[in-house]
Amino acid sequence: MLKVEDLCIKVHDRKTTDTLVKDVDFEMNKGDIMGIVGESGSGKTMTALAIAGLLSRHDMEKSGHIIFEGINLLDIKRNVLRKIQGNEIAMVFQQPLNSLNPLKKVGWQVEESLRVHTSMDKSEMKERAIEALRDVELSNPEAVYNSYPHELSGGMRQRAMIAAAMIIQPKLLICDEPTTALDVTIQAQIVELLKRINKERSTAILFISHDLSLVNTLCERVVVMQNGLVAESGICDDIFNNPQNDYTKRLIASIPRSPF
Repeated sequence: MLKVEDLCIKVHDRKTTDTLVKDVDFEMNKGDIMGIVGESGSGKTMTALAIAGLLSRHDMEKSGHIIFEGINLLDIKRNVLRKIQGNEIAMVFQQPLNSLNPLKKVGWQVEESLRVHTSMDKSEMKERAIEALRDVELSNPEAVYNSYPHELSGGMRQRAMIAAAMIIQPKLLICDEPTTALDVTIQAQIVELLKRINKERSTAILFISHDLSLVNTLCERVVVMQNGLVAESGICDDIFNNPQNDYTKRLIASIPRSPF
């Protein structure tokens, strides 16, 4: 379904050129759950944004291939890419309060993909949005639909963002640090929600995180990135139990251990 080949991302700043991502390769099939881990600046989020088509086409130089369903996303016209964004590839970001418009009610924002990609009327969109909010286990979806973002808790906002991303049932859901701002209990609930979405809808999930424990809990395979490069990749159990790369070994060794 997704094949990333020799992906390079460079930023030109006057006389200097910084390479943010270099020669990244990995593949995903339908229904896969893959994690990308690494420290800040490792290139994991840049890779995710490139797949989602959310990097500037003017300020950055991108090369290689991002093949999604047989289409190279780096070469297609902008209007074709827009048909894929939100419809077949959707993204959930780290800070839902920053991603949500504070002046618009949550329901209106959950409906956005429906306005762009369907011809539904207002009543149909509202019904679908409330159904999507219910599907992410929000206990009172009608009230959430009519609320502003600041009226919801962090966990409720993140669920609403997942509802907005999943409302048209994309084939690939990219989650960029979706649990970082949440407490441990809510983190676990969001991970279980993503597992259920994957199981029930066969949605492929690309999970970006610096939290190796979460990645090991959720994902089947993992890509470890360092300084824009893939340091190591493979099945999670193999990587976590028998890492080969020194950087991966240090990352795993840094995972907090329970004293009990």
